[in-house]
Amino acid sequence: MGEFCRGKSSLINALLEEPGLLPVDSYMSTRAVTTLRRGAEEVITVNLATRGERRAEERRISREELRSHLCESVVADGYGAPDADRVSAVSIELPNPKLENGMLLVDTPGVGGVYRSHSTAALGVLPMADVVLYVTDALQPLLASELAFIDVIARAVDTSTHADRLLFVVTKCDQSSDAEAAVLDLRTRLRVVPRLDPERLTVVPVSSHLRLAHLAEGDPEDFKLSNFGSLEEKLWPTLTRSGARLLQEAALAELDRVTTSLLAPVEAALRVMNTEDRSANERLAAAAEAQGKEAAALTDGSAVWPDRLAEEMNAVTVELKQRVDTDLAEMWRTLRHAYRGRQELLDDPQLLLDRVAQGLALLTAEWSQLVRKRAAEVHKALEAQTRVQLRDTAPGGLTTPPLPTAPADVRTRRPEPSSPLLTELLVALDAAAEGARRGAEAGGRLGQVAWDVALRKALPAEQAERGVTRVLKAGEGPYESPAALVGRVVGGVVGATLSFTGQLRWLRELAHSERVHAFDQAFESWEPEQKEFLQTALAEVVEAHTRQVTEDLRRRIEERRTECAATARAIAAARAAVGQDRAVERAAAEQRRTALLTLQERIHRLAEDLRTQGAS
Repeated sequence: MGEFCRGKSSLINALLEEPGLLPVDSYMSTRAVTTLRRGAEEVITVNLATRGERRAEERRISREELRSHLCESVVADGYGAPDADRVSAVSIELPNPKLENGMLLVDTPGVGGVYRSHSTAALGVLPMADVVLYVTDALQPLLASELAFIDVIARAVDTSTHADRLLFVVTKCDQSSDAEAAVLDLRTRLRVVPRLDPERLTVVPVSSHLRLAHLAEGDPEDFKLSNFGSLEEKLWPTLTRSGARLLQEAALAELDRVTTSLLAPVEAALRVMNTEDRSANERLAAAAEAQGKEAAALTDGSAVWPDRLAEEMNAVTVELKQRVDTDLAEMWRTLRHAYRGRQELLDDPQLLLDRVAQGLALLTAEWSQLVRKRAAEVHKALEAQTRVQLRDTAPGGLTTPPLPTAPADVRTRRPEPSSPLLTELLVALDAAAEGARRGAEAGGRLGQVAWDVALRKALPAEQAERGVTRVLKAGEGPYESPAALVGRVVGGVVGATLSFTGQLRWLRELAHSERVHAFDQAFESWEPEQKEFLQTALAEVVEAHTRQVTEDLRRRIEERRTECAATARAIAAARAAVGQDRAVERAAAEQRRTALLTLQERIHRLAEDLRTQGAS
């Protein structure tokens, strides 16, 4: 990520050792989100959005055709491909070894360029990124607008505990007379970002031009001066560690579950054999009866525990809806207070709508975390009640509520105009709708890509092979992941702001009270619409999570019943052996238990080490 024309595409070409892959332009550069992943052969696909009678489609193109589809200056000058205006995203598959192990690179348009909606949509999926490269260059100082955006990125990737997930790259160092001074200036400017620790910042100066020259001519001096060796030493190990840690944590959790299942019948048999209160047969008979009761309790519980789970999750829904209502009302109260007291917000509606977009994105992220926290509490209480160990699951994230994205919607929900000023403002909102729709199309593509990557990391192997279980109810239409919905609507929000600004320049010439009144009336319907949207989305997320946990609970009950049956068979065998080889049997069981406990202790120690490494 980074401002436009900072060399992001050139940096990716040099990192992947693929000169000429992504088009590089000196004016506006990349105009759509581009994803790169490993494939058996080179395949480049452009996603074309619906325009009038032209339907949405995916189309394969060659590397040579990328410039006419992806380079903004070529399209703006009239030399683009016939459908270049419909390009919403580009996907590239390459037989490149640097993209092994499921690695995915995303090249975004500049955060300050015409297509800022793509970068804002990326905020919704940044927490799932292993590393974010923020690109600046040695010829231009960091802008104040960038510092605010960097603070949002730092919050999304949690740099307070994972500082290595945000890495700053200073490009074009070969064109600067003093690259070290540029690096020092960047570090100095970043000190004002609240969520960045100056002592833990990673800043690497590079020259993509010299690295590409080295690839073309093989001069080792070019490679040394490009400083790409230092960049790769910091980047690739970080990515490798992150991916390996996720795989290891999942494997250790599954191994711990299996070990616990193996221990259950062994410990049950040992408890029986070591009890001195009754005769061997009486003790074993009592143990068999206990196993039978537990199996019966599991059978009875399977009929009532899912209903209790549903009741608890319904209570969570009620609590969270109240929280959403309170936070949303506070956001709008603060917003209305802000444009009453700050003249620059009335002078430049772009700033006002940017506040709405960022406020909604951040609040949605906080509500999603609260949903996960409350669901985890219900999950823990259910395990304590049922004594059934469940898989760790988390609900999906909430979808960010949209601003009006169609002229018809604006017209049907607006209040009656009370002044010419309101009429003009509503006309401006209509003009914003087209920008919202285009931003939504590209934002949704980015959200879907990041969701797919996160699922491959989080799901067990067998579920990852089968794909993602759809969350929507039957009859709701084509499946979209929560992340795709987030990307689509947040992209729509910011796309609307871009078109909105040009229509409202006349506001600067009107009286303060008239502008405030106009905005009050224009925004009157947005808050209740967003409230209704969020309550519906919240109910769907909680319902989907409840179904998932219910299915897991039923599966775990059946597994526990199988364990009870195995324990009962072990007890029956022990009863048959009473008075024969009891000592030998006890020694064998104790030896097996010791081995399993030792293994489980090692699993817990390794899991704790992984958590410590991830936080350091």
